[in-house]
Amino acid sequence: MSDELDRLMWEINDAFDEFHRGISDGLRINWMPTGPGFRLRDLERYEAFLESSPAEQAEFLKTVHSDELKFWHELQSARAAYLADQPT
Repeated sequence: MSDELDRLMWEINDAFDEFHRGISDGLRINWMPTGPGFRLRDLERYEAFLESSPAEQAEFLKTVHSDELKFWHELQSARAAYLADQPT
Protein backbone atom coordinates (compact mmCIF):
# COMPACT_ATOMS: atom_id res chain seq x y z
CA MET A 1 0.00 0.00 0.00
CA SER A 2 1.39 3.40 -0.91
CA ASP A 3 1.92 6.05 1.73
CA GLU A 4 -0.85 8.15 0.18
CA LEU A 5 -3.33 5.28 0.19
CA ASP A 6 -2.40 4.45 3.76
CA ARG A 7 -2.94 8.09 4.79
CA LEU A 8 -6.33 8.17 3.06
CA MET A 9 -7.43 4.97 4.78
CA TRP A 10 -6.53 6.43 8.17
CA GLU A 11 -8.40 9.62 7.30
CA ILE A 12 -11.53 7.68 6.28
CA ASN A 13 -11.41 5.56 9.44
CA ASP A 14 -10.99 8.65 11.63
CA ALA A 15 -13.93 10.37 9.92
CA PHE A 16 -16.10 7.28 10.40
CA ASP A 17 -15.14 7.03 14.08
CA GLU A 18 -16.00 10.70 14.59
CA PHE A 19 -19.36 10.23 12.83
CA HIS A 20 -20.11 7.16 14.95
CA ARG A 21 -19.20 9.02 18.16
CA GLY A 22 -21.56 11.82 17.14
CA ILE A 23 -24.42 9.37 16.72
CA SER A 24 -23.71 7.67 20.04
CA ASP A 25 -23.40 10.99 21.86
CA GLY A 26 -26.59 12.33 20.28
CA LEU A 27 -28.59 9.26 21.26
CA ARG A 28 -26.86 9.04 24.66
CA ILE A 29 -25.77 5.44 24.13
CA ASN A 30 -22.43 3.71 24.69
CA TRP A 31 -22.51 1.88 21.35
CA MET A 32 -24.72 1.68 18.29
CA PRO A 33 -26.11 -1.80 17.75
CA THR A 34 -26.22 -3.04 14.18
CA GLY A 35 -27.81 -5.96 12.40
CA PRO A 36 -31.42 -6.55 11.47
CA GLY A 37 -33.37 -3.46 12.49
CA PHE A 38 -30.56 -0.95 12.06
CA ARG A 39 -31.01 1.68 9.39
CA LEU A 40 -29.05 4.89 9.40
CA ARG A 41 -32.11 6.76 8.16
CA ASP A 42 -33.99 5.79 11.35
CA LEU A 43 -31.87 7.75 13.86
CA GLU A 44 -34.81 10.00 14.77
CA ARG A 45 -36.95 6.90 15.34
CA TYR A 46 -34.29 5.48 17.67
CA GLU A 47 -34.15 8.76 19.58
CA ALA A 48 -37.95 8.85 19.99
CA PHE A 49 -37.91 5.26 21.24
CA LEU A 50 -35.14 5.92 23.75
CA GLU A 51 -36.83 9.07 25.03
CA SER A 52 -40.18 7.31 25.51
CA SER A 53 -41.32 5.84 28.82
CA PRO A 54 -40.69 2.19 29.70
CA ALA A 55 -44.40 1.48 29.17
CA GLU A 56 -44.32 3.12 25.73
CA GLN A 57 -41.19 1.16 24.83
CA ALA A 58 -42.86 -2.08 25.88
CA GLU A 59 -45.90 -1.30 23.71
CA PHE A 60 -43.67 -0.43 20.76
CA LEU A 61 -41.70 -3.66 21.13
CA LYS A 62 -44.92 -5.64 20.74
CA THR A 63 -45.15 -4.26 17.18
CA VAL A 64 -41.56 -5.00 16.14
CA HIS A 65 -40.84 -7.86 13.76
CA SER A 66 -39.13 -10.74 15.55
CA ASP A 67 -36.06 -10.36 13.32
CA GLU A 68 -35.53 -6.84 14.67
CA LEU A 69 -36.36 -7.39 18.33
CA LYS A 70 -32.75 -8.13 19.32
CA PHE A 71 -31.66 -4.78 17.85
CA TRP A 72 -34.19 -2.83 19.92
CA HIS A 73 -33.22 -4.67 23.10
CA GLU A 74 -29.57 -3.92 22.39
CA LEU A 75 -30.48 -0.26 21.87
CA GLN A 76 -32.14 -0.24 25.30
CA SER A 77 -29.03 -1.89 26.77
CA ALA A 78 -26.77 0.69 25.14
CA ARG A 79 -28.81 3.50 26.74
CA ALA A 80 -28.82 1.77 30.13
CA ALA A 81 -25.04 1.37 29.98
CA TYR A 82 -24.66 5.03 29.04
CA LEU A 83 -26.85 6.14 31.95
CA ALA A 84 -24.99 3.85 34.37
CA ASP A 85 -21.72 5.54 33.37
CA GLN A 86 -23.05 9.04 34.14
CA PRO A 87 -22.19 10.66 37.47
CA THR A 88 -25.11 10.96 39.86
